Amino acid sequence: MPNVKQIISAHNKSVLKSIEPEQNTQDNCNCRRNQQCPLEGNCLTGGVIYQATVTRLDNQTEETYIGLTENTFKTRYNAHISSFNNQEKQKATTLSEHIWKLQDNNTQYSIKWKILSRAKAYSTTTKRCNLCLEEKFFIIHKPELCSLNKRNELASACRHRKKHLLCNYR
Repeated sequence: MPNVKQIISAHNKSVLKSIEPEQNTQDNCNCRRNQQCPLEGNCLTGGVIYQATVTRLDNQTEETYIGLTENTFKTRYNAHISSFNNQEKQKATTLSEHIWKLQDNNTQYSIKWKILSRAKAYSTTTKRCNLCLEEKFFIIHKPELCSLNKRNELASACRHRKKHLLCNYR
């Protein structure tokens, strides 16, 4: 006679086996104009740690920001662009706060994006999120790559774990 733990474990296994991440192996970019792709043709890559380098065009100083996304980079990129354009999203990230300061001062700037690393998000098997750990690694060990990031990001819990909780399955 199975106990409750065995029933729940069996249910979780069957649900997790049926969920397979979508991977688009043929197309890495769906930008209308490939010359305007923020990642030079790799904007549909998912599970990435990325870096944004903001360069002021008046004095050529650079500030850098490191972020992560479990979704495709393009989805996260569009959210960043939205936070640069909508005043109510001004404080969404430290990157958007910096961009808004530049815009308020009428300072011209350019942003260059690149992928630093790829990693898998939270795994119920290993009980760790390599995506969050990799981002924290870059913030701790390579601070020159993330001048805009706040150090309190290091203490934040993994946001990818929540979707694997039993209360989210029906």
